Amino acid sequence: MSHRFHRVDLLAIVPKIFLVAWLLGPATLTLRSASYPASESVIDVTRPPYSAKADGITDDTESLQRAFNDHVGRHHILYFPKGTYLISTTLKWPKSFGGRDNWGKTFLCGESREASVFRLKDGTFTDPTKPQAILWCGGFGSADWFHNYVENLTFDVGSGNPGAVALQFYSNNSGAVRNCRFVAGAGSGHTGLDLAHRDMNGPLLVRNCEVVGFRRGIATGRAVNGQVFENLFLSGQSEVGFVNEGQAISIRGLRSSNAVPALSTYGTLCLIEATLTGVGAASQKPGIINFNGGRLFLRDIRTSGYKRALGDVSHTPDSAAAYRLGSTDQPTTAGPTLAEYASHPATQAFPSPKESLRLPVKETPEVPADPPATWANATDFGADPHGVKDSSEAIQRAMDSGATTVFLPGNYALKKTIEIRGKVRRIIGTGGMIDYQARVHPDFRLGDGDAPVVVFEHFSHIHGGLEVDTPRTLVLRSVSDCDLTTTSRAKGSEWFFEDVVTHKLVLRQQKLWARQLNIENEGTHLLNDGSDVWIIGYKTERGGTLLATERGGRSEVLGGFSYTTTAGKLAPMFVNRDSAVWAFFSEVCYNGDPFAVRVQETRGTETKSLGKEQGSTTPYSGRLPKR
Repeated sequence: MSHRFHRVDLLAIVPKIFLVAWLLGPATLTLRSASYPASESVIDVTRPPYSAKADGITDDTESLQRAFNDHVGRHHILYFPKGTYLISTTLKWPKSFGGRDNWGKTFLCGESREASVFRLKDGTFTDPTKPQAILWCGGFGSADWFHNYVENLTFDVGSGNPGAVALQFYSNNSGAVRNCRFVAGAGSGHTGLDLAHRDMNGPLLVRNCEVVGFRRGIATGRAVNGQVFENLFLSGQSEVGFVNEGQAISIRGLRSSNAVPALSTYGTLCLIEATLTGVGAASQKPGIINFNGGRLFLRDIRTSGYKRALGDVSHTPDSAAAYRLGSTDQPTTAGPTLAEYASHPATQAFPSPKESLRLPVKETPEVPADPPATWANATDFGADPHGVKDSSEAIQRAMDSGATTVFLPGNYALKKTIEIRGKVRRIIGTGGMIDYQARVHPDFRLGDGDAPVVVFEHFSHIHGGLEVDTPRTLVLRSVSDCDLTTTSRAKGSEWFFEDVVTHKLVLRQQKLWARQLNIENEGTHLLNDGSDVWIIGYKTERGGTLLATERGGRSEVLGGFSYTTTAGKLAPMFVNRDSAVWAFFSEVCYNGDPFAVRVQETRGTETKSLGKEQGSTTPYSGRLPKR
């Protein structure tokens, strides 16, 4: 196959206010342009048979809807070159295609966030009482809509559209909205990013996103499944910046500039590293509103221009009036900053400091983006992207070709472990499946090589798993159903997970930073054996110990919850053996079998347990006293 590829210009300059806000904050903003080699799994919507014009004048609704009808649920990337795609009605991901159910597995990717724009035609969604979206991402009645992504796009709701929602996103177990911008003009826009439009949304990740305008910037709701946010900028909302109506939410790196409260919540909320700037009428309001005694953990919150950082409200947020509070809230904190605040005291089995561990936080490392013409496309080396023939030898040839980026644009059957070595530093898929029958263990072995950091990106299944046989740094981004094993040579390696699903995870003297981690199995989910584990947004399912920390390990869990569906009485939720654990973590259980023991902690020869009646893991603190 030729190396024709989708060409990308340099990323447009980020608006100054957005750039300044991020430079002042603790987290790093990374916006990447996107391009791919020519492939049957990468669908350029501006080419035949869809031929979207992207000129901002021609209505592209029908062209894009045909592309969605043909390619959602097929492990394909729908690619949007730079341009403005004019939309006149809601684009929808269908629930079935080709006579088969659609289980998700859809990826929309723009060339760059600033240059690839979906714009709603003016005067289209005019009724604010009946919100309608530019894009509705579908879903089942149950949480079975997997591995969906919307990245590198701007959604502009135009003018005269007070009933417009920019994006209604839905995904389960894994999924993300990354590097997106949601824009509404004055008097236009109902909600920027709507994650509350249906039940059981998540687990999912929202990262590096900006919302300008709208009544509500971001909306989350319902009881399950947990959502994680990192690096958000909200400005110009007329009602509230971010509203949570019942979810388990974790946020790191929120920037807000608003005349209204930056955030309101009555679910479970963990918020760290936030800078909230109030303007105008904000001086009469708190920056954060907690409804009806919801559970909160706040850390490193800076506010200015607000009445105070946090206020409590006893009535429900069902009406817009509840968000436009004056002095009717009950003061919780008088000051503008919060170094650390928990709405409920930390439970303890043994005397311990109540404050969080504050493990050092590292940003996910990025590797250089190689031009697509230099990628080793496994198809060019004889791999079968349809998963019928064994592709082991062909993929190994691609890995050993000397390319630094290897492209796997399909589903692959394996009969032999693939060795990751040499110059390879990035392995990219299109949401496909590796070794679906799990005939090989492991599917990949990461050994020594030239690159200090190796990235695996966008695979919906790696069923035979990944073995780490090197101290090199590993990044997993949007990888599902991949179990990791290690050899003794992996001691001291650093792992970074973004939007990862696995069945069991064991760390033995590694360090892990995880953003949106989902572990589902029976038995011990995560074992920290003498390692450092930092997680923002940890969702689990089924029974067994969710986190065991031993031999001096340190574990910090910042938000998330157990969806306890089986065997809650068979094991403690958290096990702490002579180690340091701090967790802000909740539970949802509908089967009458919740965890009977929330914490089992051992110090020396003495073991104590906390049952569900004795304490909560929202938060829990247990660590040895300093010597």
